[in-house]
Amino acid sequence: MFMKILKSSLPALALLCSLSISPSAGASVLTIDNFTHVQTAIDRGNTVGSPTTVNHLTGTDLTNASRTFSAVASGTTYANKEEIASGGNVLKITNGGTSAGTASIVWNFDPINFTAHGNAILLEILSIDLGVQVEMIANGSSTSGVQSFSGPGSFWLGFDEFSNPAAFSNVNSFRLNFSGPAAWDGQFRVLATSFPVPLPPAFWLMGSVLLGGLGIPRRSTR
Repeated sequence: MFMKILKSSLPALALLCSLSISPSAGASVLTIDNFTHVQTAIDRGNTVGSPTTVNHLTGTDLTNASRTFSAVASGTTYANKEEIASGGNVLKITNGGTSAGTASIVWNFDPINFTAHGNAILLEILSIDLGVQVEMIANGSSTSGVQSFSGPGSFWLGFDEFSNPAAFSNVNSFRLNFSGPAAWDGQFRVLATSFPVPLPPAFWLMGSVLLGGLGIPRRSTR
């Protein structure tokens, strides 16, 4: 009886498996930045020390990539510090105790089709203070709007959540704008594209209905 039920369920199982893996079939992660290239930008309320730019960026799958760090502290005293730094596979952003400034990163590179490598942006968060926000911008105009972090972990943002998703078929610049309250800190590990967005619950519901319908033998009527 069990084998008979299993045999009748195989078509539903095959369909459910194909639905679950088809979005990522043949996909390869595109690393925008793994933050191994050392760079720092610091701004204080009474000094100017930002931005900084590195050309020939390493730790990226992008071609001819450059990266610009910008830090803008709030306030006008030396203690009002804003710093953004990378190296050792970590990006660190720090506000001074009396600063509620902003920090940004801009990558410029040869045009590339992001949709060939994924359907979302991944930002891995090692640590973060609550209240920190990020805005992502592709090609200088397609914006994600301001997004909030709930804590450490993998932060995914689908291309379809940007104001112009079509921009991801031909991208030549990408930007992150960070903001937050005074004395906030954040550490990040990698920025990439991949296929993270799970299938809608409707797919799994449909699969379970198929399994239920095919897996339960019907009584024959006489």
